Amino acid sequence: MMQARNVIMIFIALLLLIVQVERISAQQKLKIMSYNIHHGADANEQDQLEAMAAFIKESGADIVGLQEVDSMCRRSGNVDQPRVLAQKTGMHYTYTRHFAYDGGSYGQALLSRFPIERTVNERLPVSTGATTSFLTAEVVVPTHRTLSIGVVHLDYRAEAGRLRQAEIIDSIIKKASHPFILTGDMNAEPQHETLAVLSKQLIATQGRDAFTYPTAPPKKKIDYIMLDKRLKASVIEAKVLPVLFSDHLPIVSTIEIAQ
Repeated sequence: MMQARNVIMIFIALLLLIVQVERISAQQKLKIMSYNIHHGADANEQDQLEAMAAFIKESGADIVGLQEVDSMCRRSGNVDQPRVLAQKTGMHYTYTRHFAYDGGSYGQALLSRFPIERTVNERLPVSTGATTSFLTAEVVVPTHRTLSIGVVHLDYRAEAGRLRQAEIIDSIIKKASHPFILTGDMNAEPQHETLAVLSKQLIATQGRDAFTYPTAPPKKKIDYIMLDKRLKASVIEAKVLPVLFSDHLPIVSTIEIAQ
């Protein structure tokens, strides 16, 4: 009788272990970065693209949203910055342009350790009457789950312009087929109405004191990583990194997604 009871107890323990292993394997950890790279230059307009690439690679980030990216512009040495950053970090990339600029184009980019399946250059109105890009892309993470990733740089001129852009982003996220992760320079602080609109469906990963601009010393929180409430993710760590390669500080969040 005792032997049979021991066998049953061992069997139950093995079942519990299998359940625990399956639960752990069903979770996905991701490290996400958002970084306004100021066309690859620091606050003194000194070229820092190589240093940025080394920093991003060393950070171990899985997904990186980049704002203020030049492609083949004279001011940044006719360098295709998103391609160079992808090559030097060993990551996949996609790029969308706001507009033609200085012999090339100016826009934003996404770097990803995982395959990028689809990119859309959504257009947002600005107060000048033109439009800028809202990069959206689909990324397949190792658990075979597809996520929608957004990279955006909201209008710096006026709150009314940012608010209109935020409303359009909110409508795009509502229609998205997959849970959304938004990275960007919002040019708005947490108390502004722009963030209230974005927070209808998204949750910011950083605290209210995660100041990123200017770099020395930072006084404003205007850069964000925001998670779709449908994602069922928990934030393990959220940091502002004190590197002076741009006129903004980068932010990094490590999250865990429940499947």
